[in-house]
Amino acid sequence: MAPAARADGSIAERAPRVSVVVPLYNGARWIEETLSSIAGQTIADLEVIVVDDGSDDDGRERARAHTVSPRVLEQSHLGVAVARNRGLAEARGEWVAFLDQDDLWHPTHVERALGWLDDHPEERILFLRERTFAAADEQERLTRLDEGVGGWAGLLVGSDDTLAELVAAHDATGSDRVERHDLEALLRGPVSTTTSFVADPELLRLAGGFAPHALAMDDYWLLVNVSRLQPIPHLDQPTVFYRVHLGATSRTTKLGLPFLSSAVALRLGGGLVDIPTGLAGGLDGSLHRHLLRELFGSPEFRDRRFRGAVGHLAALLWPPDGRRRERRRAGLAARFPRLRDAVRSLRRAR
Repeated sequence: MAPAARADGSIAERAPRVSVVVPLYNGARWIEETLSSIAGQTIADLEVIVVDDGSDDDGRERARAHTVSPRVLEQSHLGVAVARNRGLAEARGEWVAFLDQDDLWHPTHVERALGWLDDHPEERILFLRERTFAAADEQERLTRLDEGVGGWAGLLVGSDDTLAELVAAHDATGSDRVERHDLEALLRGPVSTTTSFVADPELLRLAGGFAPHALAMDDYWLLVNVSRLQPIPHLDQPTVFYRVHLGATSRTTKLGLPFLSSAVALRLGGGLVDIPTGLAGGLDGSLHRHLLRELFGSPEFRDRRFRGAVGHLAALLWPPDGRRRERRRAGLAARFPRLRDAVRSLRRAR
């Protein structure tokens, strides 16, 4: 970054165009390749901030040694939301972007985002689209964990140079089509991933930053608040590679209750919509329904108190009957697993 002269003759360092914040927690396995995808961007005016959230591996040492020369900040293990907020507070760039330790960017990601934002000076945030990928040798284990997860990755990679393989295999052309997501759209569920947007850091600060209380959805709460300030544009250009792997936080089945509880809080306790609208339902999306099914199939659903908690959430999110019929079937299946297996066998036979 070239220095700039102040009015008093002193020298001030010019702000970078983009600050890239990378939260790191025991991510030594991926961090070097992730930083390399930043170093390979076609725009070089980037500040890279790695926030190590109390790792006990050598990820931060690998980050410090990387040629992208990041600033590495350290904190005790306080969670990814706090790490992201720390990076947001430290960011000096005109724009800010977030790249998770296990995800990658196409080399043109930042250039395309800045080009669109420069052409639309009234906008203060932009999403680009993502493609999911996984290591080919993990697909079978992912499928055993969850059939939906096993089929989620659109690209399978096997080489040591994952980024080069993805760039070669993936058509990132996209189009100029833009979809805008308002508050109602965000209440229906997340529209993309944290690694997919470039934003004015002041907009994110004004929206309250990432929510530390929201397990695995701190970015979702932030974007709901952003959508209250302005609709969020989403450009149809797939320049983000989102890694699906066994340890990904967002894939844990423990996400169901926290997410659906948050959905109730946003809809009924956050003042985002009026109470009659919130109580009327109809503001759910595919993720809400998927997580409810996961709860129905979880071992915890055999517990009466757990079923009661799920029932209360369902009653608020899906009035007027709270999907009572589905809950009853799931309750029978949980309490009588042999009956469930017999029904599944009969369906397969048909």
